[in-house]
Amino acid sequence: MPLILFDLDGTLVDSAPDLCASLNRLRVLEHLDPLPFDTLREFAGSGARGLLKIGFNITPEHERFNELKERFLSDYQEHCAEKVHCFDGVPELLDALENHGWQWGVVTNKFQCFTDPILKKLNLFDRASVIVSGDATGKLKPKPDNMLIALEHCQADPKQTPYVGDDIRDCKVARLLGMPFAAAAWGYLRQDFPISGWDTDIVARHPKELLPWILKLDL
Repeated sequence: MPLILFDLDGTLVDSAPDLCASLNRLRVLEHLDPLPFDTLREFAGSGARGLLKIGFNITPEHERFNELKERFLSDYQEHCAEKVHCFDGVPELLDALENHGWQWGVVTNKFQCFTDPILKKLNLFDRASVIVSGDATGKLKPKPDNMLIALEHCQADPKQTPYVGDDIRDCKVARLLGMPFAAAAWGYLRQDFPISGWDTDIVARHPKELLPWILKLDL
């Protein structure tokens, strides 16, 4: 069976509401006003580092970074599956792929303690052929290690396995391995990494645009 792999946050699921809520709860505890959701959303796919940078203007070199990171992740682990939902069109896309005989999986930088509860809440966990979270190797995208685990698990050729993601790191790892790549423009696009500069095969504005591209791939 052919295989397609997806990023998670900003591609299959909209996890921004829970991530941004955790960050703002931490800001309130630090006697700061909550930040608007629209300000935080584009950093939802950038992990704790990106959210703490926009939320507190600190980097990993800051003396309080590790403390704030631990508190943020602890709060998020408690709330990661509350408001998360699939993006509009994703359930229909996955149904169509399965109906056309495709298997699909997830390769994400998100750690397993967050990934699994989210996929289980959305009834996707048992449908995925493979799920590789960031802590599988500790080597996050754009490093290829976790992607290679997914490909090996499904005995898939990277050149015949499309990858879909909403981050420049997704594009880089796909290109490194020779995978067809689709940019999910409905995701958390960072203004400092404009999608116009990515090396993409397709820029999809909605999940429904992906199926014709996938089915026409010369695999």
